[in-house]
Amino acid sequence: MAGDEQQWRIPVPPEVAAELTHSARAALAAGDRLNLATPKPHGLDLTEEFAAELSRRLAGSPGFAVVEGFPVDAEDPRETEMAYWLFGLLLGRPVTQSRKADLLGRVEDRGADITSPVQRGYESSAALPFHADRTDVIGLLCVRPAVSGGLSRLVSSKAVHDVLLHERPDLLEELYQPFPNDRRGEEQPGQAPWSAIPVFSRVGTSFAMRYLRRFIEGSQRHPSAPRLTEGQLAAMAALDEVLDRPGVSLDMELRRGDLQLINNFHILHARTAFADGGGRGRLLLRLWLAFAGSPELPEQYASLYGAVAAGSYRGGVWPPGAVPAEFGRPVSALG
Repeated sequence: MAGDEQQWRIPVPPEVAAELTHSARAALAAGDRLNLATPKPHGLDLTEEFAAELSRRLAGSPGFAVVEGFPVDAEDPRETEMAYWLFGLLLGRPVTQSRKADLLGRVEDRGADITSPVQRGYESSAALPFHADRTDVIGLLCVRPAVSGGLSRLVSSKAVHDVLLHERPDLLEELYQPFPNDRRGEEQPGQAPWSAIPVFSRVGTSFAMRYLRRFIEGSQRHPSAPRLTEGQLAAMAALDEVLDRPGVSLDMELRRGDLQLINNFHILHARTAFADGGGRGRLLLRLWLAFAGSPELPEQYASLYGAVAAGSYRGGVWPPGAVPAEFGRPVSALG
């Protein structure tokens, strides 16, 4: 794929960019703001057709896409945000990304310390190892690239699975068992501060992977969490060794106007460290979407995602007491 970007790098048709820009300006002029209750937009026929093709790629192969030339040149940054928001509503239904109820996360260096169990990696400039987020689909829109570094890295969950199946089936079996995951203070009232989720899972024909080693190791700060076993530690070491092999990941630079879309259960993502020069630094706008083409998940996911049925509204990080009533409803029936 590194040698054939046409498989995954897809230009935005000019008529789609114009349609989105016009709709975003009209929405702002009408006083609209980003809101979870915003219905799916109508009248964006060209954009909806383009979004449907991207949805097919996300649900199937290759499980990701980079949309090239998304409109980000507006003088008013709210116009870019609204265009992105409307486009996201054609792909799925947004979920919030933090206890602050962020709908569009700002992935930028705010000096966060990723070694802290209560700080988020997207607010630091540090390298982030391969991981999955708490959502079905992740959108990352590059508004400003870094001066240096900040390469995006993607790896196929199924490919990594099959390497382990061939080389270490004994350790792969460990990864199908529940691992404790630190909830990093983002649990709802009355919930345990950790959840037990397998790294790999299958439900019928549905496959999923969730791996955040920092969160797994962070669970050990909670006395109620089960202690990691030697087998689990060996399995994570083997998994990390495969992830770090040359040629396993697809590494790319996200340029201004690039929108990277990822099926979170089939693709792990990582980032190299980055540095900014003077003035405004690297900025990606992040969108988390519940997706109609998402897989069925095992019951262990329910406490973290809120629902496990394929194509259901789920996921996100929500303010205390703000669990949506829509959890479990089909995404296709919302909006």
